[in-house]
Amino acid sequence: MDILIINPGKIRHDYITEHLGIASLKAYASLKGFVAETLDMAIEGMSVREGIKKIISLQPKSVGVSLLEDSKRKGLSLIQELRRSDYDGTIIVGGYFATFSSQEILQDFPEIDFVVRGEGELTLVELLNTLFHQRECSFKGIQGLSFRENGQIVENPSRPLINDLDILPPVDRKYANCVLNRGSRLRIYGTRGCWGRCTFCDIIKLYGCSPGRVWRYRTVTNLVDEIESLVKHFSTDYFVFNDDQFIIKGVKGWQRAEEFASELERRKLNIQFELMCRADTIHRATLNRLKSAGLRRVFLGLESFDEKQLKRLGKRVSVGQNLKALITLYQLKIDVIASVILADAFTTLSDLVKQFIFLFEVRRRYFNSPNCQISVNKKIELYRGSDIYKDYKKKGLLKKDHYLKECKYKLRFWAHVRLSLFSIETFLTRVILNPIQFLNYLKKVFHWQFKQIKNDVLFSKS
Repeated sequence: MDILIINPGKIRHDYITEHLGIASLKAYASLKGFVAETLDMAIEGMSVREGIKKIISLQPKSVGVSLLEDSKRKGLSLIQELRRSDYDGTIIVGGYFATFSSQEILQDFPEIDFVVRGEGELTLVELLNTLFHQRECSFKGIQGLSFRENGQIVENPSRPLINDLDILPPVDRKYANCVLNRGSRLRIYGTRGCWGRCTFCDIIKLYGCSPGRVWRYRTVTNLVDEIESLVKHFSTDYFVFNDDQFIIKGVKGWQRAEEFASELERRKLNIQFELMCRADTIHRATLNRLKSAGLRRVFLGLESFDEKQLKRLGKRVSVGQNLKALITLYQLKIDVIASVILADAFTTLSDLVKQFIFLFEVRRRYFNSPNCQISVNKKIELYRGSDIYKDYKKKGLLKKDHYLKECKYKLRFWAHVRLSLFSIETFLTRVILNPIQFLNYLKKVFHWQFKQIKNDVLFSKS
């Protein structure tokens, strides 16, 4: 095996989903002639110790680890323990967290040999070619790569974004049956990147740090080919699009929706699907056409019903646009998951009260069915690559700031008190309304948490 590509995600008690990032890396490396495999520790319910045993048994020449904010500690612990187990192969990391913290990682973790920044497929394959097929290894010409040389950290120039996504093969579906058997849906992507400018988002910065168009799409034929194959091989007809922005505004958005719907109809693929988008891409004709092709639910990134907060978050939409988008989906009878962020560092108590009123009315007036939800984030999460992180740091609002730990900032006093009460209210509501379901939920949580705490190796870096 040339490379084992790992998702060190936490063991979940509620749902599982495919990691399309490692699945795409495996597919592309395999296409280019390398023997590649994936290990999803979240889906397989593996602790660090169990992961180490699996890796050692496979003895891959190299190991790639995807590091995201929610998996970085487990991933780095896995890497440390792997070296302590005398693994002497090449260790490569990539992903959002690794991209924004490449220098710190190489400085603090001698166990790691390379950091792949940004989109990883082309960089990883070029690195594997250099490692395994060239007698004289020179890594300085590999765009998007960070490494050490003579005790110094070298950061090569960023690799341009992949303009033609059709050059990438369909992602590997090793875990598809497992996901379906546990009641989850298969995920698929039709686009990459986002053309928004939200200050809190690390997605924009990940793609924005590389040259090229930040929002790109697969051709409809290429996309529907994959859907048709999945329907045939896995007997499934429901998909969730993983795209950060499936739809674009204007005539091009309508044209792409029409082409996509027509191709599904031409092939008689009676599928259902969900997608993510912004309020300013909710166009009645476009959404209605997608509904005719199987659209059932939209994850709508509203973020706020406070004009001042929307401006601080860089959404470039208004409260009026958010409400219009909800009304349009309600009238079209398309279910919605409305995502909101209740507070940031400047949110006042009156701002919070206003948000609660809006959310109550939204649920009461514009929800079509029990499948509609409000996805509440109590406060904004700070990611190191985002503009809002840099702004808060500049203004001295950060209480804790370490790349390996949670980044914390100051909330307004009464806003903090109200959010704490909201957490208690949410807990009590779940207990009172459905005590049996809540007890079963707690049972699952404790089972998985006990397994994780019992087996995981403690993270040794402070």
